[in-house]
Amino acid sequence: MLMRRTSSSDEGGVKQRVTGSRRALVRATSVVSSVVLLCVAGVLDPAVASDVGAQSTARTRADVEMRYQRFAKTLTVPVGWTGSVSDCRTGAESRESRTATVRAINIARYLVGVEPVTLQTSTAASKATSAALLMQANGALDHSPTQSEFPKCWSAAGASAASRSNLALGASGARAIAAYLAEPGSGNSAAGHRRWILNPAATQLATGSTSEANALTVFGLDAPAATGSKPAWIPWPAAGWFPQQLEPKGRWSLSATDSRMHFWSAAVRVERLNAAGAVVQVMSVKTQEVREGYGPNTVVFDVAGVAHPTGSHVVRYRVSVSGITNDATPGTRLTKTYVVSMFDAD
Repeated sequence: MLMRRTSSSDEGGVKQRVTGSRRALVRATSVVSSVVLLCVAGVLDPAVASDVGAQSTARTRADVEMRYQRFAKTLTVPVGWTGSVSDCRTGAESRESRTATVRAINIARYLVGVEPVTLQTSTAASKATSAALLMQANGALDHSPTQSEFPKCWSAAGASAASRSNLALGASGARAIAAYLAEPGSGNSAAGHRRWILNPAATQLATGSTSEANALTVFGLDAPAATGSKPAWIPWPAAGWFPQQLEPKGRWSLSATDSRMHFWSAAVRVERLNAAGAVVQVMSVKTQEVREGYGPNTVVFDVAGVAHPTGSHVVRYRVSVSGITNDATPGTRLTKTYVVSMFDAD
């Protein structure tokens, strides 16, 4: 399920409204083997400074491999939740789990050339944990959980945080971040969780995990405005070198960080290239319905038959998205083309 913030710009001061549908069942990628449900939307922990860098296409293969290895390690960190479902005790996840969660987020942001975020770890984190407890206790996800529909461990704080958060059930801690990035299943065709995580306008998030659920608060926090540089485009998989382990089972996306850009009339072509750059296969692509409001404006497209190379092999895909419009230049159509070089980072 997607959590939507209705606005023509993520950086404006306009009041927002939350919408969404309920209980979208999804299966995570290879880095998260469990079945999960996803719902898309203090004191600060330091950003992971070593995960900050230049544009994704400037990354070397060795650098991206190193970052993926760090990402994989975050998935093994125990959540260490001190709460309890049986007595509705909110508790807290361990500092190590929070650190692993923000590291996973910032490695993903690094891969696309977006500045890192920090975590709010006091009141906002406690509210996010209350939301995660509410979802786990009732075995379902909802951004507007009422006490009658979610009677177990209901709290006003948890319900409020749920309205502003990505929600996961069946994955917590950093493993929830892997699930959010994957966006599997028909209920996640807008890739809203991914868009919020990679949103360059974000500077601070709040996370709360129980043993089986996560709430990642992605807006509505008292956070400073983003002041750093941002890329014009945010593709996932990222342009340049990209670990095949993070390939989202064909659910690819391209976001424009300029809110004047739109993908309503976009057409997507994906070609597999050989080492010389010649086209060896035109991939089958299904473009999903364009849905604005979940972070940057984005086109999501499902690519069938994506190869996952092993060993030293590299598979290259050229993506061309045409028909992009710009409110600043009515009547014109833009094309964005980039190449993803996928390799085995294990």
